[in-house]
Amino acid sequence: MTTVAALAGSTGRGGSMYKNLRAKTGLVIVAAAAICGGNWWTLNVRASDHDESPLVKMDAAQDITDVYVFNSGDNKTTIIVCWAGFNDSRPQPDDSALYDGNALYAIKVDNDGDNEADLTFYWRYGTNAKDEIGIQWTGIPGTDVPAVGPVESVFDAGQFARVWTGHADDPFFFDAQGYLEGLDTATVSFDSKRDFLAGYNVTAAAIEIDTDVLTGGNPIQVWATSARKE
Repeated sequence: MTTVAALAGSTGRGGSMYKNLRAKTGLVIVAAAAICGGNWWTLNVRASDHDESPLVKMDAAQDITDVYVFNSGDNKTTIIVCWAGFNDSRPQPDDSALYDGNALYAIKVDNDGDNEADLTFYWRYGTNAKDEIGIQWTGIPGTDVPAVGPVESVFDAGQFARVWTGHADDPFFFDAQGYLEGLDTATVSFDSKRDFLAGYNVTAAAIEIDTDVLTGGNPIQVWATSARKE
């Protein structure tokens, strides 16, 4: 089993819950938000407190909410990055995805333990002559040309990967009431039916890639970044 540490860019969430990612992807069915415990994860995990800086709160397209990394089949690993979730600048639930043509996103993978990215998968959005929105991926092993396709669809990205992007239910679970009760009583209070983020949405991008190509047989660290063209 590959060992993975998932690190968020602008922000991240840590926990041990599971929730359906209700996107019509055909690529992933369940997003595993477990970044501790089991044989899959290392103990060296970073996550934010989600009280973002003012500039991030003003720019939902730059506000990365989660990074998920999990085994999705025989020699397959899926990485999902979510953004534009619960954010001061964007009412929730929202009714459409946030595809910002001036934003550049990246998934970075360290597969030799030096805390430096050995693989970087970039993606960005644009429109064609018909004003249809598409996504472009670069840096994916197995192809020397950009992988381009429409949003809300699964398509191959070279020899070893396939990708998807679209609007999805926020897969992270948070019992806000239980959290506050725990602070007041110093006793763990949890109810799996109380999901503060139920009905909230994110925009997400996912890549499923051959595990041996991603890891080289080594433990990996994965993080995501967002940037903006000025």
